[in-house]
Amino acid sequence: MSVDERYERFDGRSSSAVSVADVNGDGFGDIALGIPGEDIGDITDAGSVALVPGSASGVTGAGTQTFHQDTAGVPGVAENGDQFGASSALLDLDGDGHTDLAAGSPAENSWNGAVWVLRGTATGLTATSSLAFGAGGPSAPATGARFGALLR
Repeated sequence: MSVDERYERFDGRSSSAVSVADVNGDGFGDIALGIPGEDIGDITDAGSVALVPGSASGVTGAGTQTFHQDTAGVPGVAENGDQFGASSALLDLDGDGHTDLAAGSPAENSWNGAVWVLRGTATGLTATSSLAFGAGGPSAPATGARFGALLR
């Protein structure tokens, strides 16, 4: 099966991207979960990402943050089949000592793909000053690029 066939067969419900790092600096690992098959209202498979904070008691779900393209401050608009969150990575992208979230959607804009960056803070992730870019941003071929399919 070719790479293209594997992407076309991905239904957005059968898997999620998982990344673990300490986002807020409290010494406990937080878990980023990509949920590419999540429906947002009437929008099918728009996708989302959730940050589940770790604590001294482990991971309880308390304080979980969820983001999607219709979250205030997140660039873009949720659309059917976007599969936002098909990939995710927790990294300190801006060197400020807080781990940021990169979330990918290879299905964005007719499989051209895109990546979003949400900033980490002492209280978790924020959509404030988040950004998005596609393959055309780094001057790469964009048509059918599936940009953001894999992040690490």
